[in-house]
Parts: sequence; structure tokens; C-alpha cells
Amino acid sequence: FSLGVLVLLAFLMALLALVTILGNVLVILAFIVDRNLRHRSNYYFLNLAISDLAVGAFCIPLYIPYCLTGKWHLGRNICKLWLALDYLLCTASVFSIVLISYDRFLSVTKALSYRAQPGITSNPIIKMVAVWVLAFLLYCPAILFWEHVAGYSVIAADQCYAEFFDNWYFLLCASTLEFFVPLLSVTYFNVHIFHNIQRRQR
Repeated sequence: FSLGVLVLLAFLMALLALVTILGNVLVILAFIVDRNLRHRSNYYFLNLAISDLAVGAFCIPLYIPYCLTGKWHLGRNICKLWLALDYLLCTASVFSIVLISYDRFLSVTKALSYRAQPGITSNPIIKMVAVWVLAFLLYCPAILFWEHVAGYSVIAADQCYAEFFDNWYFLLCASTLEFFVPLLSVTYFNVHIFHNIQRRQR
């Protein structure tokens, strides 16, 4: 890239990080300050805001110099930490969106049972923790231990990407769980919400 293009890319990525940070900080502050917002469904939006804030504060800033130079200068350990957090946070965001859609689905289509859910099943913290645990298990063990299990690394010293990057069957399984299953789930929940609301309006 020419110098002008590099400067433009750096500006746009820095702006993206700033907007991501500010937008999600506002969501978190609103949740903290306004007690009226602290009902079950909004905890899931808080969860989404936390994961997106971390992407803007940590993942994007570290990606900017790597993207602009094409080389990773921060060492292998920071690379693994960055990759693990990037995959974890992005996956947690996706799963949080599914959880938000599922919660809306229950509140609209099963309103009575939704309000009457007993203790642990209605506790948003349990579901939020489950989102993070599942997001961690999907990619992080592979990022951290793939080269140790394989016995070698395929990543050059000045590069930073996951060891499974060219392993199509792992990518297929992980992409199915991270993208296709959430996409189908969110579509299913929202289609049922739409039809339920339409039936009520007739």
C-alpha cells in the first residue's frame, strides 16, 4: 500500500476502535447508573457490551500495526494471548446475540412460563457464564495447545494466526458451531417472534 492508503487505514481502524469503546462504555454506564435497566433481558445486552468493549480496547489496537506492516512484532506469547482473546470475545458476542434472541423468544411466545421461571433457570448470570465457558472451549484450547499436540508449529516468527488456520475439518466444525448454528437459531427465534406478534394483532 502507498503511504496515503496506510494512513487512511490506520485512521479508520483507530476510529472503529474508538467508536466501539465509547459506544459500549455508554451501554455499560447506563446499566450501572439506571436501576430500572437491571432486569433479566438487559443483562444479556450488558454481556454483549462487555465483549465488544474488550474487542475495541484490546483486539483492534493490536491488530492495527500487524495489518499495516504485515508483520507481528510482539512475540509468540502475546500473539497467542491476542488470538485467544480475539476468538473468545468474538465468539462470546455471537453467543450473546443468540441468548438475547432466545430470551426475547421466551418472553414473547411463552410469556407466562417466562415470568414464572424458578430461581436458577431465570438467573441471567448463570447463562452469561455459560456463554463465556462455551466460547472459551470452542477455540482457546486449540489456539493454546495445537502446536504442542502436533509437535511442531507452522507459523513464521513474524506472523500471528491460529495453527489450525489451514485445517479445514477443524474450521468446518468450529464455523458450524460459531456461525451456522447461531444464524439458524437467531433466525428461528425471530421468525417465531414475528409470527406470534402478527397473530396477536389480528
